[in-house]
Amino acid sequence: MIVPGKADESLVVRRSAGLEEDRVMPPKGERLASQQVAALRAWIDQGAEWPGTDGGEDGRDRWSLRLLNRPAVPALAPGARAGARNPIDAFVRAKLREKGLAPSPEADRRTLTRRLYFDLIGLPPAPEELDAFVSDPAADAYEKQVDRLLASPHHGERWARHWLDVVHYGDTHGYDKDQPRPAAWLYRDYVIRSFNADRPYGEFVRQQVAGDVLEPGAADGVIAMGFIAAGPWDLIGHAELPESKIDGKIARHLDRDDMVSNTINTFVSLTIQCAQCHNHKFDPITQEDYYRLQAVFAALDRADRPYYSNPAAARKAAELIARQGD
Repeated sequence: MIVPGKADESLVVRRSAGLEEDRVMPPKGERLASQQVAALRAWIDQGAEWPGTDGGEDGRDRWSLRLLNRPAVPALAPGARAGARNPIDAFVRAKLREKGLAPSPEADRRTLTRRLYFDLIGLPPAPEELDAFVSDPAADAYEKQVDRLLASPHHGERWARHWLDVVHYGDTHGYDKDQPRPAAWLYRDYVIRSFNADRPYGEFVRQQVAGDVLEPGAADGVIAMGFIAAGPWDLIGHAELPESKIDGKIARHLDRDDMVSNTINTFVSLTIQCAQCHNHKFDPITQEDYYRLQAVFAALDRADRPYYSNPAAARKAAELIARQGD
């Protein structure tokens, strides 16, 4: 709609000025006066800068896209240092002081251990576990309790739920023919296993986006690809309608859009799906960028695929499949 520095190429000027008879703005009601159109044209020719915006010509200086910088830890008055055990505490104390607030008193041991249990494993402590922590005289009792809960298999179950929500995981396809996905649980368990094993995040990302290529002999390299297939799947549009029909084309487009959106929303935290119809209005993503990314997923389909938990069996299967192709 707006090309900074080029009013003649900006659709908002062409339509506001009535240069396209069949497409004017606004389509009904009072039109802009010639002086208003001239002001709009001058503003665009001068660069279309909007006061108070946080983005430059290419949008890369928006706050959300800037490199992270470690801020200086606030200096605290002597009386406030006692309760600040780490830098995070110092930031909290500084903000409380700025707002004229005092910190809440420290939680007692029973409250603290219940918070730990619900936060780390999502379950309440058993009475005997609660009593054991309350009566533990060790100076590092709290640290030991944290380590024990982090080592619990329930920790992965608790926090994997958040990841599965982000990637809109489902045990069924969705849509009007909501068929079950008998093998979906394998991806769910992969996520749980990754949290419990403290899998490095970089490896976690690579396996879910391209594990079958980067780790073809590893079971997790295949199972992790459930990330791409986690979303809804239109059984009618894909299985019952051919791609030659318009509804079939739409179903396949929406399927690729879901793959692109899920990947970029999850790992980049940008709403790229807006750019399937126009250049993104708020993030530096063009429509061309969007379809370049959709092309990455254009050859993919959601389907059950075989895998082997034994790497040797996986290599042997690959050899046999290659020989069969010859």
